[in-house]
Amino acid sequence: MPEKFNIPQTFQGSIVSNQELSSFTSFKIGGCTPLFIQPASINDLIAILNAFNDQKTDFFVLGGGSNLVIADEGIPVPVISTGSFDHISSFVRDDGAILLSCGSGLSVERIIQYCIDTELSGLENFAGLPGSVGGAVYMNARCYEKSVSDSVYAVRYVENDNGRYREYSYTYCAHDWDYKKSPFQHTKKIITGVDLIVTKGEKESITEKCRVCIDDRKDKGHFRYPSAGSVFKNNRDFGKPSGKIIDEAGLKGLRKGGTQIAPWHGNFIVNVDQGKASEVKELVTVVQNTVFEKFGFFLEPEIIFTQDLF
Repeated sequence: MPEKFNIPQTFQGSIVSNQELSSFTSFKIGGCTPLFIQPASINDLIAILNAFNDQKTDFFVLGGGSNLVIADEGIPVPVISTGSFDHISSFVRDDGAILLSCGSGLSVERIIQYCIDTELSGLENFAGLPGSVGGAVYMNARCYEKSVSDSVYAVRYVENDNGRYREYSYTYCAHDWDYKKSPFQHTKKIITGVDLIVTKGEKESITEKCRVCIDDRKDKGHFRYPSAGSVFKNNRDFGKPSGKIIDEAGLKGLRKGGTQIAPWHGNFIVNVDQGKASEVKELVTVVQNTVFEKFGFFLEPEIIFTQDLF
């Protein structure tokens, strides 16, 4: 396979054929990809993109896998993982602002720990959020009334149709962002790095704020079973959270095969016993149809099904 795509010998990353993908997602669901590629550098990524473009080959970019349901049949095209883009450092700008520079593949968990260790504040609301910072930016994740875009200063990315390396400055483009919306969705841009705005704080205070958020997630059952977190977006026009609407529709605890709408939270679908992507999809459809019939609301999923992409 590497020879087929003329991947250059200077490539320093890893290439695996017929890689299973379930272990790379928080849902622990899904089949294989014919080619799993993890670039070790931006140059590696550009080389891969150029090779695929020359061959007119489609591909899929995998971040932290926390908002993703991979099809039971797997992904039929090569998968590019950003897992090796995991650097982190902080620096002070000339104007005194403190920026946290992160590779897109770095987990939010590691970012939070770095902030605790270096006494940097501003990201405590995201403590306990699974997945990578690149994925959090792509989805504009929101936790406890704060969105990732509230802390974004700049985003570095590669355009996957021409391999150009660019930087996006949030400072001049605040209108590009909204609830669970970013300018990187539905575009040919692969996020490789993020600069986040932070401030100096006290370790004890930062640690306590993080603990409160993590404990709240535990109390809500975020970590009891593999899942992708909230399944449906909240819509302010409905007047209440999606989880409450699903609860009132009497759907909590509904089970399809090895997957279940969590008995303790209507907006979670959990993998309780070797669940399948098709079962998750079925539960999502049941919820949408039932809620629409009862209340006239059509709930919009925020999780991504790869079966809808290929």
